[in-house]
Amino acid sequence: MFLIPWGDKWIVGTTDTPYTGDKTEPVASSADVEYILNEANRVLKPKIKREDIIGVYAGLRPLISNNKNSATTKLSREHTVDRPTPGFLSVAGGKYTTYRIMAKDVIDLAVNELRRITLDSVTEKLPVVGADGYAALVQQSAQIAQIYEISEESVIHLLNRHGSLINEVLEIIADNPEMAERIDPALPYLKAEIEYAASHEGARSVEDVISRRTRIAFESHDHGIGVATEVATIIGTILGWGAKERKASINSYRELVERENVALGELINS
Repeated sequence: MFLIPWGDKWIVGTTDTPYTGDKTEPVASSADVEYILNEANRVLKPKIKREDIIGVYAGLRPLISNNKNSATTKLSREHTVDRPTPGFLSVAGGKYTTYRIMAKDVIDLAVNELRRITLDSVTEKLPVVGADGYAALVQQSAQIAQIYEISEESVIHLLNRHGSLINEVLEIIADNPEMAERIDPALPYLKAEIEYAASHEGARSVEDVISRRTRIAFESHDHGIGVATEVATIIGTILGWGAKERKASINSYRELVERENVALGELINS
């Protein structure tokens, strides 16, 4: 069981159970949520109440097994890299938190026959995107806030999310100061970040923005339903949407939230 501080909230998890539902959009079950709540409350004081739960999300972890009857708790969390045929590599197992070592193993195997012209992977020595220059920018947060006429709190928020790429977001604010407003008064995300999600981060739907490029879906009590229309309007300008596309993306997100709310709704109303 993990209890991880996440801003002014906590992430609590995880379960380890087989999943037989739709793998493209896994949804937490009421049993999953009940299990986590009970296990966490064995050690927490004061205890978490059902109404304290803001959001629920689920994901799938690929595990390697040569026996389909093996219990998931007994399966390895390690990854394997295989070359089933020349020129083709496959990766199995692993998890998000070990992505760098997985990438290193793949690259090292891929260039195994090219030692004369290339070296081993250097990923472990490279800072993640936005990390280079981050510390210096934090020291300049007050000046940045003054230049762009936004709060220092917002500057720190942008730095923690975008690092040294903050200037790309600030350019949006410079072009349109209204983009410095929060998309939701209760959350730190700026409207500029919503536009940035579509213009720089590949977001192509309301769901992309609310659930993936930001974490509004998990941080707001209504899971972002209240901002969905404005999100669609902002990204629709970038993506060239008309009213039909905006409505379709909003409705698609609403349907997703309804499915994901089943587990949380059953718990709170039981």
